[in-house]
Amino acid sequence: MSTPHSLKKNSGQGAAPKTGDAASLHLVAPIHMRTSTASCWKCHALTQVHAVVAADVVDLGESGESRTYVYGIANPPTELTDALLLLAPNLRVDLPGDDGVSRLTNHCPHCGALQSDVYLFSEPGGPFFGRPPEGHLGAVILEHDVQVDDASYST
Repeated sequence: MSTPHSLKKNSGQGAAPKTGDAASLHLVAPIHMRTSTASCWKCHALTQVHAVVAADVVDLGESGESRTYVYGIANPPTELTDALLLLAPNLRVDLPGDDGVSRLTNHCPHCGALQSDVYLFSEPGGPFFGRPPEGHLGAVILEHDVQVDDASYST
């Protein structure tokens, strides 16, 4: 299971970021969008779900050195939401949660229910469990790197 960036412990030799922007992740291009299906937990309709895939994620100056699903993106940049608007209308910014943060999340097109990232990305058998597969990743949505405030990602 992945831990949200904001909850990861910043300790150990070399763990302190050298910049003042400690709470951001660097998503390395190209950035793709993958599409799959899942059964909605509320209305049980077959629902298209989408995932952002970065070529790499740099977190606290450390590279994962592999393609990675990135999800639960906090306060996503407009360029990312604009790129997803036509291709993935069910993947949109949700209302702020208890923490006051708006996150990019999947929603059922039939009943509007939020489709939990836990079931999509962290549960065995979920459409985006583990690392993205080799080969074709789907549509390229951004061809340049982008910074995001906070997110979870596959490890």
